[in-house]
Formats: sequence, C-alpha cells, structure tokens
Amino acid sequence: MFFVISGFVIASVVQSDLVAGRFSVRGFYERRIRRIFPALFAMIAFCLVVGWLVLMPDDFKRVGQSSVANAVFLSNFYFLKDSGYFGATAAAKPLLHTWSLAVEEQFYLLLPLYLLLLKRLSDSGMRWLTVGIALLSLVLSIVATRYEPQASFFMLPTRAWELLVGVLLAQGVVPATRSKRDGSLRSLLGIGLIGFAVLSYSDQTVFPGLAAVPPVLGAALIISAGGGGASAWLATRPMVFVGQISYPLYLWHFPLLGFASYLSLTGLGLSELLLVNLAIFVFALASWRFVEKPVRERRVFVGQRALFLFGGLCVAATLAAGLAIHSGRGIESRFAGDQLKIVQGMTDRVAGAQNPCMNLTAEQIALGKLCALGATEGAAPTVDTVVWGDSHGEALAPGIADVAARAGKSVLFAGRHGCAIGTHLQDSSWQARDCAAFDGAMHRWLLASPRIGRVVLVSRWSSLRDAKSVAAADSLAEVVKQLTAAGKQVWLVGPVPDVKTLVPRALYLRSLGLAQDFELRPREDEFKATQSRTLAVLGELSRLPGVSLVLPHEVLCADGWCEVVRDGRPLYFDDNHLTTVGATLVARVLEPAFR
Repeated sequence: MFFVISGFVIASVVQSDLVAGRFSVRGFYERRIRRIFPALFAMIAFCLVVGWLVLMPDDFKRVGQSSVANAVFLSNFYFLKDSGYFGATAAAKPLLHTWSLAVEEQFYLLLPLYLLLLKRLSDSGMRWLTVGIALLSLVLSIVATRYEPQASFFMLPTRAWELLVGVLLAQGVVPATRSKRDGSLRSLLGIGLIGFAVLSYSDQTVFPGLAAVPPVLGAALIISAGGGGASAWLATRPMVFVGQISYPLYLWHFPLLGFASYLSLTGLGLSELLLVNLAIFVFALASWRFVEKPVRERRVFVGQRALFLFGGLCVAATLAAGLAIHSGRGIESRFAGDQLKIVQGMTDRVAGAQNPCMNLTAEQIALGKLCALGATEGAAPTVDTVVWGDSHGEALAPGIADVAARAGKSVLFAGRHGCAIGTHLQDSSWQARDCAAFDGAMHRWLLASPRIGRVVLVSRWSSLRDAKSVAAADSLAEVVKQLTAAGKQVWLVGPVPDVKTLVPRALYLRSLGLAQDFELRPREDEFKATQSRTLAVLGELSRLPGVSLVLPHEVLCADGWCEVVRDGRPLYFDDNHLTTVGATLVARVLEPAFR
C-alpha cells in the first residue's frame, strides 16, 4: 500500500511539472531531500545514541552497519544479507523498516529519467510500456518469491510493480469514476481486498508474490475512487492529520517498539504496548513539528546550496559514526567485568556464514576438502574420523577439536545450516532438496573412503519430535545402517536443551537490574518430555552394532535444572546453539570416541 501511494503521489507531481515545462532533476531531488532527510537522520541519530546506551556489542555493531547502509539508501541490500541463518531478531534491528524507504529511493533515482526519456511518446505508448514493465516485475516477483523469497521481499526489481501501479494511476490508465455509485463500489472493493489481506495473512504467508496483489489492487481502487463514496472518511480532518504525520509515524514506530522489546524477556503486555504506541505518536508529532516542517516550509536551509550541504553533512556524519561503530566491534569497551563476559557470549562462536567448514559443495565433498580439526599441526596421525552435522555440529566443533587435540588426533568436519542429517529426505521443499544433495554427497564420499572408520553425527534433530518423526526416523536409520554396513563406527550426539530466550541478552538484562524473576534455566524434566521421541529414536539406533549414543544434557543438567552459564560466561550464544565455552564443556561426552 505504501508503495502504491508513493508511486501515485510522486508520478503525479513529476508529470504535472513535465506538462508545465518546469521539471528539473535538481528540483526533484531538492524536494526529496526536504521530505526525507530531516526526520530520517534524526531517527538514525536517536537509534545510535540509544543503541550506545542499551545494546550489546554485536547488536550495536549491526546498528552501525545498517546506519551506513541507510546513509546511501542501500539498507534493503544490507538487511537481505543480514537475514541469514544466524540473523539477529527484529528487536535488535531498530532500522530494519528502512528497507522499504531504500526501495522507494532507488525507484526515484530511475523514475524521473524514465519519464524524461519517454515524454516524447504518446500517452498511450507510455502507459503500455509502463504496464509491460509492471507485469514483468510482477512475474519476476512471483517466481523469485518461490525460489528466493528473501531477495524477492527486499529487492527493487520484484517490488517495482507495486510502485508502478501507483505510476499507472497517475498516468490515467484507470478511468475516472463516472458516478458516486461507481466511486463507492471501487472504495468498498478496495477496502475489502485490503481487509482480506489484513485478516487472513500471517507470518506464514509467502510474500510478496501473488499475496501482494490484493492489498496493491485494494490501494489502487481506493485511490482511483477519489474522495467520495465509501472512502469519504479518508478526507476527514483526523484522517488527514494522520496522513500528514504518516512519514514520521513510519520512521519512529519500529525503533521504539524494537528497543522496548529488546529490554523485555517476556514480551510487551497490553499496557506496555499502549505506552509504546503513545510514545510513537508523541515522537512522530514532535518530529513533524520541529524537524520536518521547518525544512519543508523553507524556514531553514532556504536555498538549494544550503540544503544540499545539509544533506551531505547528514550523510557524512552518519557514515562516520556507523563505520566507527563497525570498526570498534560495537564499542565493546563500554563494558567491563562480569558484563563483559556476558556480552562476549554473543560472539563466542565459530565464524557463522563465513565458516569454510559449512555449506560445502558436492564437488568439494567429493574431493575430500573438509575442514581439519584437532591435532592439525606437526606429525598428526592419519585422519580416521569425520564429524558431520548442521549448525549444532558447527557450534560443537570447537569442543570436538579440543577433545581430539588432547587425544593427539585429527578429525574432518563438514556441515550445512538447517540440515539435520537424513531427517529431511521425505520433504519436497527447496531447502530440503538442497539438504538432500549435501547429505547425498557426504554419504557417497564416506562410503567411498575406507580410511574413515568413525563418523560422528551431530544435529538438532528437531524433526524427530514432530508429526513427521516416523519418516524422519526411518531416513536417519537408513543413513546409520548404511554407514555401519560399510564397517564404520557411528557416534550419535543427542540434543542440547533449548532455552526460552536468547541467553546472553537475558543475562545482560539481569545485569541491568531487569527481568530478575525470569527463570532462564530449562527444567530437565521439560527437556526430556519435549525430546522424548528424539531420545527414543536415538536410543533405538544406539542398540545397533557399531552405534554409540552420547547425551550432552547429561553434562548440562543436574538437580532438575540445565545450566546456561558457567563462571559468568554464557554456554549458549542464542537460545539453542552452544558457545565455544559451552561446546568445550559438552564435548567431554565424546572423549570415549577418541580413546
């Protein structure tokens, strides 16, 4: 809806200027700076200051990086990159909402040039060309949403059709209403389409793609209906006022909700949400009155030269601050003592997406280009052990390396994020097919490598405990049986207890005096009840000849509770992955495998 309205408003202004012969690119961007820059950079400055005061280093580093991306209107690219497997929660991304502003501004780099180049075409020629581009973008959005949903959500080529629908309205593609009844019907249909999306879509809805069509068409129908009929209420003074402050409302809603959520472990209650929304309205009103209006009404930065200098200074200052935060790793020097131990838990892990041991190609696996862990220096013995896993295997790898090194042994490791070994083979999704290809390559290489006598399997195993557990268990059993039939010892590593929330953040909030009554430790009986199917499946497999089972929770859990911190250092870097400290503690269960 935002894109449709924006495309309609800006295209209407540009076209009227072109017809009147007063359009200039410099003037166009002057208006965009007056409209966008003051409130945007005030909001970014606020996020940097509050981030300094309340965010942990890794989260504050992300805010610094995203402020740099915002300064050059590329935040959609940044948040696409940051939406990977270990991406931070939305509460730790106060600038996440600016991806849509970046898409809009990228579109407006092209729109004036597009309209200038095509102004010699007839009106109908320009309309048909715009329709063609919009349809191409829509088709691309539908296809990309199926195969690359994150890219489809954040990128201009797959969202351009939504803006172009607004442009087409400005170009007069939709005929004007012929009667009051016609306007009312359009308004009602538009409200119905938007209402359908609002009421029926959830966080499971695949978006944009075809799901974006109803709200886009709904917005277009309401705009084309004009101010009469069922949409007359939009012209009332309260609604017009909300429209006037809609831009600052958009800017301030996400940071204030995000920071409030960041400082809460149990979620925001109704009273807290009401207070935050009141604060959003106050901030938006103040921003509109004291930051946005003076610049738009030319009470300050009257001339173009002064305005462009102001814009340049905003960009330069934001770039400098963001780069300083990034290079300073989130300014970890803000913390000391026990608080420093806690915040370091967020980054006490392997390299994540940059880890060369993860997400290997089938060709790399076929050539045996796995990572060596353990006793890798000097005259290391022949490697006869392979660790195969998902992100839980990656998290446990430092502990396995420590155990292997103390035993004077070297092991090979390979893993793939989100791919629990063998348990996805009955799934037909794109990710499952990707996982199956990785598993197949690992399986073939292991069976063709007689020198490998021991295979350690580490995964989250979550699919063993859901409704598909029978198929997943059968698939895992087939993998294990084929490995043991080839003469290999198989060591299965059981699940680690899940925690209710992000462990380092919860410990950090406690250090601030917040969430003192929140019990962070998982109960051992709840863990066993949740994982009963998983533990039963793994226990049954461990009865096969050549198969052993080790259980990390036997190290972590005692007296009915499971540890999340040891000597002030978090054992998890989120709510289910072990830190290096946690991995070194837990991996002792594998010592028998290296004797």
